Amino acid sequence: MNSLFYGLIGAWGAILLSSIAAFSIARLRVKGSLNWFFLIWSGTIFIFQIYLIPLFKMYISTGFYDTFWGMILFYIAICIPFCMFIFRNYFLTLPEDILEAARLDGCSNFKAYWKIYKPLSKPAIAVLFLFQFTWVWNDLMFGMVLTRSINVRPIMVGLAQLQGFRAGSGTNIPSLMAGALIASVSTILLFVFLRRYFIEGMRLITTGE
Repeated sequence: MNSLFYGLIGAWGAILLSSIAAFSIARLRVKGSLNWFFLIWSGTIFIFQIYLIPLFKMYISTGFYDTFWGMILFYIAICIPFCMFIFRNYFLTLPEDILEAARLDGCSNFKAYWKIYKPLSKPAIAVLFLFQFTWVWNDLMFGMVLTRSINVRPIMVGLAQLQGFRAGSGTNIPSLMAGALIASVSTILLFVFLRRYFIEGMRLITTGE
C-alpha cells in the first residue's frame, strides 16, 4: 500500500506540476524561460547517488526522514525534470494559434492549459504516468536510505529484506519468488489498462506528431 500511494501520488503530482511548468515555459514566454528549463531539466543530468548524502542530511534536519509525506515529496520532485522535458517538447509542437484562439474566446492562461493543452496531451500523460509509477514502484535505493520503519518503507525494501529473512539458513527462495511475483502485478496491470495510450504516446514522444 505504501508503494501504491507513493506511485500514484508521486506520478500524478509530478505530471501536474511539470505540465504547468512546461506550458508556462513553452507558451507564456516567461522571462528567462530557457534558463528555467535548463535549471529544472538539470535534475536528469546527474546520477541519483549524488543526491543521497545531502538529501539524507536535509531530511534528518527537517523531520521528513522516515515519514510518509517526506517520501511523497521526494518522489514528486525526482520525477518532475523528465516529465517537464517531455511536456515542453510536446507543447512546442502544437500551433501557437491554439492559445491565441483561446484568448480571443475569453480563456485565461490557466483555463487554456486546463481545457485545451492538458486534454491534448493525454497520450503523453499516460506514458509518463506508466514510466514514473513504475520507477517509483521499483525504487530500492532511496527507499532504503530515507526510511527505516515498516509503516513507511516501500515494497522493494521489504522484498530485499526477504533475502535475509532467516538468519543462518540463506535466502528463502520460495518466499522471495512469491514476493517478486506479487510486486510485479501492479505494473503489469497498469500497462494492460494503458497499452492503447502507451503506444500512441510513444509515437507522439518519438516523432512529435
